[in-house]
Amino acid sequence: MNLHHLSIFHAIAETGSISASARRLHISQPALSRELKTFEARLGVTLFERMPRGMQLTQAGQVLYEHATRLFAIEHAAEAAVREVAEARSGRLTLGASNTIGTYVLPRILAGMRTQHPDIEVTLFVGNTEQVSRGVVDLRFMLGFIEGPLHVDGLAAVTFQEDELVPVVAAGDPLLARKRLHLEQVVRQPLLMRERGSGTREVITTLLRERGMDAPDRIMEFGNTEALKQAAIHGGGVAWLPRICMQTELRDGLLCELGLRSLHIRRPLKVLHRATAALAPLQHAFLERLQPGLGDRL
Repeated sequence: MNLHHLSIFHAIAETGSISASARRLHISQPALSRELKTFEARLGVTLFERMPRGMQLTQAGQVLYEHATRLFAIEHAAEAAVREVAEARSGRLTLGASNTIGTYVLPRILAGMRTQHPDIEVTLFVGNTEQVSRGVVDLRFMLGFIEGPLHVDGLAAVTFQEDELVPVVAAGDPLLARKRLHLEQVVRQPLLMRERGSGTREVITTLLRERGMDAPDRIMEFGNTEALKQAAIHGGGVAWLPRICMQTELRDGLLCELGLRSLHIRRPLKVLHRATAALAPLQHAFLERLQPGLGDRL
């Protein structure tokens, strides 16, 4: 496949416009249109529908766009890695982090990093453990940070901190009035959980399974920790939340811990990278800022 044609296709898919793509690539519109027609003819498919307000991807075009995006992300990562070898104080740092780490741990570190390295480019993707792990394998992220079990081959993981998942409810919840609280009583309540693929959800369901509890029926799913926390504050049910994310709410009485220490979950926060890849200087500098000596442990 001609990469020049692929880059033209990718530009049109992102801009939705022949004219905008021509300006981006410094090619005349007629020349760009000819190149696109040639590319479509070689593939034997139509990649775009020509609409009054721009170019719309066909089903075949959408499939190709997803692959092209991954390919060019690898290209950008390769360029960034080469630059970092030459000069650790500049370059690009692409990170993926699961929700707790990406929201409550890394922003402070990244802010300090920019102060020391003002010329670096930083991209932080926040998703669930599965998405982050896959992103490191696919070379979209130089480093990943997860709080759940690692199920992807080819990665090395090192624990850099521990966190605690605590079962909580809103102030005034009837569970708080019970003198002796049992697990069965908790599981019968509406449970607030992260989406499937989340490391947080996996460790909670594992805990319940180990205690002989089937998967609860009454589950409300949330795509991020902050939304889940707000639902718990407003009386939506029982939630296991990272202690690191709710210190203010616990102090102010908006959330209350359930009196079952057996339901508290200690979990490691891990940094991961490709097992066969050496750390670039910029990655090493970032890890040292996160925790002295961490870069040497990977």
